[in-house]
Amino acid sequence: RMLERRGILMESKPFAVGFLIEHPQSMIDRARLGRFAGHPDIGAADYKLVHHAQNGRAVYSFCMCPGGTVVAATSEAGRVVTNGMSQYSRNERNANAGIVVGIDPASDYPGGPLTGLALQETLESRAYLLGGEDYSAPGQLVGDFLAGRASTALGEVEPSYQPGVKLTDLATSLPTYAIEAIREALPAFGRQIRGFDREDAVLTGVESRTSSPVRITRDETTLQSLNTRGLFPGGEGAGYAGGILSAGVDGIKLAEAVVRSLQGAGSV
Repeated sequence: RMLERRGILMESKPFAVGFLIEHPQSMIDRARLGRFAGHPDIGAADYKLVHHAQNGRAVYSFCMCPGGTVVAATSEAGRVVTNGMSQYSRNERNANAGIVVGIDPASDYPGGPLTGLALQETLESRAYLLGGEDYSAPGQLVGDFLAGRASTALGEVEPSYQPGVKLTDLATSLPTYAIEAIREALPAFGRQIRGFDREDAVLTGVESRTSSPVRITRDETTLQSLNTRGLFPGGEGAGYAGGILSAGVDGIKLAEAVVRSLQGAGSV
């Protein structure tokens, strides 16, 4: 917002919103590895899933974390954001992944370059309220989510998010088109991975930061801001990466661009 006030060119860009889903890692191992499940030389199994819903939305798994945990990722008071991670050992009891729906500024949040940011804030504030306003995350069992009823008790799957999960109805936590698409996708994913749509798998909300909703526009030759020379936008926050690896690669590109700019100015 400070950069926008100072006239730096930027634009709204697509991103995705959804939930984290947790299953027993042992179930994912059996579904993916069969008789080799649990083999010490193979380790915890992962997955990648995608479904094209009838309402035109793409639903996909994001940042799958074998043997991992769901973690708090909020950066502002009065908001709740979830993310997933795995330790190097990948030996926690649950597998988790984002189950997210692609959204686009042209149809879902038209307006200025920061309208996607405003949407993120709205969803994260709503999650805070649904979670009980104590930074617990709102959660729901998959069976209840598919049936359209609030959850009241956990099953075998115990959520890993701290400080805790408050069971509720997640239907109001995301736009209707996203809820509809995820409800359609989960049974489809269950046909690809046995048990994926099991009734007691846990959904935790919200995952709203799959990537930046804004891009600071840059010249792809010099990698500098189009209207502010010497400013090199890069990485995830500036809208040029979608993960740790791509952000690192973009950082290398920027470092090389900075060197070229200094050489051109006679400073190196």
